[in-house]
Amino acid sequence: MEDDRISLAHGNGGRFMRELIEEVFAQQLAGSKIDVQADAVPIDLGGEEVMITTDGFTVQPLEFPGGDIGSLAVHGTTNDLAVSGARPMYLTLNAFIEEGFEIARLERIVASLNTAAVEAGVRISAGDTKVVRRGEGGGIYLAGFRA
Repeated sequence: MEDDRISLAHGNGGRFMRELIEEVFAQQLAGSKIDVQADAVPIDLGGEEVMITTDGFTVQPLEFPGGDIGSLAVHGTTNDLAVSGARPMYLTLNAFIEEGFEIARLERIVASLNTAAVEAGVRISAGDTKVVRRGEGGGIYLAGFRA
């Protein structure tokens, strides 16, 4: 990688993100045999194959015509599994919430996330919540593991 600092371009899904994944994550995690080319990969659970994926969402604005970060997180990630030939069933959810975020807005986003999960036929089965200092986040970021 020619860059010595991370930029927003490293997270946009293009060439810079591929370079970051291949030249940092894939090299440092080589022992894990990470597949840097796939959004979802199969794992063997004692004779049964399960597909897994993870995704993160950092969009602005958080609420937009036709959706919000909550519905986007469910639909975007279940899509990663579906295009890999898997039937999405379970989701976990990690919420990184900025200090001072309005509870009413959080309730709208989580309700939308739940509606999207019901529509997609998946269950939110586990998760974690962290709060970041005011001014150090974009309101709320969502990430999770899907199987």
